[in-house]
Amino acid sequence: MAYRLGQDGHRVTVLIGGRGPVLEHFTSHGIEVHAVPKLCRNISMMNDLQALISIRRQLKKIQPDLVSTHSSKAGFLGRIAARTLGIPVIFTAHGWAFTSGKTKKSRRIFRTLEKTVSPMTDFFITVSDFDRQLGKKMLGVSPDKIMTIHNGMPDIPDSLRADPKMNGVVNIVKVARFDKQKNHEELVRAIHDLDSIHVHFIGDGPLEESIKALVEELKAEEKFTFWGSRDDVDQILAKGQLFALVSNWEGFPRSTIEAMRAGLPVVVSDVGGAGEAITEGVNGFIIRQGDVTTLRNRIENLVSDAQLRQRMGVAARKYYEDYLTFDQMYQTTVSVYHQVLATRSRQPTQNNP
Repeated sequence: MAYRLGQDGHRVTVLIGGRGPVLEHFTSHGIEVHAVPKLCRNISMMNDLQALISIRRQLKKIQPDLVSTHSSKAGFLGRIAARTLGIPVIFTAHGWAFTSGKTKKSRRIFRTLEKTVSPMTDFFITVSDFDRQLGKKMLGVSPDKIMTIHNGMPDIPDSLRADPKMNGVVNIVKVARFDKQKNHEELVRAIHDLDSIHVHFIGDGPLEESIKALVEELKAEEKFTFWGSRDDVDQILAKGQLFALVSNWEGFPRSTIEAMRAGLPVVVSDVGGAGEAITEGVNGFIIRQGDVTTLRNRIENLVSDAQLRQRMGVAARKYYEDYLTFDQMYQTTVSVYHQVLATRSRQPTQNNP
């Protein structure tokens, strides 16, 4: 988004927590970016206050027409900072922090925090209809102030399109961080003893070693490859025959879009908006959370039927082309930006220190 906005003649400045690959990515694409060192994932009154002061100082200096915030912490602090300066602000929820699948205590805390800053928000974008409905129900967001815009991604060259019908060992790919959100254990237990499969895990995280230990315990090491964090995910997907994403909660996962873009049939958990791109039995399967038997059966069906994989892969690719391209997401999002700015221009001017 930032790069395309810049190409289209807009001045774009990104504020981001800390330093690292994401900051370097923006810089390499000519995007003005400023680090907010105290902006971190964990809640800390001192760090959060310092981050808020830093964000407000930066916004006051930049004087943007519009602020677009993402992620729970940055969204919370960014909206407060923008509102105190009278700048219109949008929050994009990539899955609410109080969604099902998380602990009751966590959901209670984040719902309270979100309800505090919701009145400061000019407009909400959600990446799934599930989250749009949740925002209306749990936060009381007015229907005319919230809209679903599914994630979209740029296309890939034809050379990176997969061949789902390829005979021989069926390569199953899962792209996900090893943490509580992504249920690698359920997938391992469901399919570790199937014949003619090889599972490719892409990602890293705190639970990676425990999943490796489980694979060893089940004596299935030859069927699993742990790739770690990679920047060539599209190349690994291109060699796959199907994609599986077993999760405890989701917004609208970009990894599923990557798989559909490559032309792979997809198997996903029925959590959050994970299944919103899937037509059951047409371009993939949606599995009820915790239903290991059905998960195994659906994957086993795909492994044994190359023509089924092919049909679903073609349908998945078509769905990507029809609904999940970057240009579709970009144009809809920019229209929301213009809508918010037009609405604000009709309101009385706010004077802020």
